[in-house]
Amino acid sequence: MRMDTASTCPPSALQTWLWLRRLLGATWIANALFHYLAWVWSPGGGARMLAAFDQAGVAPPWMRPVLAVLHDSLLWLGPERVALFLILLELLLGFALLAGLRVRTFILVGLVYSLCCWLTLDVLGYPYADGQTDPGVFVNYFIVFLFAWRAQNLLEGAACEADPFRRERILFGLLWAFDALLKWQPYFLTHFMAQLLPAAEGQPAWIAAYINGVAALVQWMGPGMVAVLVAVAETLMALSLLSGRFLRYTLPLGAAYCLAVWSTAEGFGGPYGLAGTGVRGDVLGNVLIYLYAFAYLWAGLLPLSRVRRAAAR
Repeated sequence: MRMDTASTCPPSALQTWLWLRRLLGATWIANALFHYLAWVWSPGGGARMLAAFDQAGVAPPWMRPVLAVLHDSLLWLGPERVALFLILLELLLGFALLAGLRVRTFILVGLVYSLCCWLTLDVLGYPYADGQTDPGVFVNYFIVFLFAWRAQNLLEGAACEADPFRRERILFGLLWAFDALLKWQPYFLTHFMAQLLPAAEGQPAWIAAYINGVAALVQWMGPGMVAVLVAVAETLMALSLLSGRFLRYTLPLGAAYCLAVWSTAEGFGGPYGLAGTGVRGDVLGNVLIYLYAFAYLWAGLLPLSRVRRAAAR
């Protein structure tokens, strides 16, 4: 039997989604700042920005002609002008989400912008080789903007369904399933240390010491065994998200897992320098963006639990 929907979500859930929207806006302001440092303020920024879009060499063959045209178009328009336009767009997006101005419009802008960047900067996450373990950061942003769109509906008074983020949860689960599939590839399972040790390069001494300490622990436990545990954890996370079962347990564990990966294999998103970091878009790290989706879902468990309790009476 289908459960009835609640008229409104609990105030605590609505408040959480409101702050998540503001935090997402602050994240885009930070992205714009790092892109300004990398693409405009520092010497050679235009060439650096152009290089970020020069992905034809790693793209699948059917995308290469399109990327070549894009590269030539950027040269014709001027990399500095394009960089300023993108930075302005990111600033407007960030401030709109932060201040609550024309939120729906700018969420749509974020969706389109993330999709375009996934196709051009991330080139669908290619190449999937030598331990590649995710499809690119902008697909994460795209999914988070979908969560933000649904949350905005709820903030504006839409009916709070028993499972308010069902479609977004399933899409997020498919992303985890794809990540898990990549983790089960032989290269990742046999070269786990190659994913961890490079993260210490160029970092401040205390971060490098921390990452090297974690690497020593992994070496002691056995890299192969740790790699299998990582693949199992991501597989179980995908199954939980796709089925909607055991979320009360898997969501906090998934968030903790993301923080662990971000602070080790991604080196807290750094190293941070004058020219910024991750100028292909993931200036704060990749898996850190997963935390937004986990937070949206965790707040969504509140109305889900309330409706289930009401239906059981």
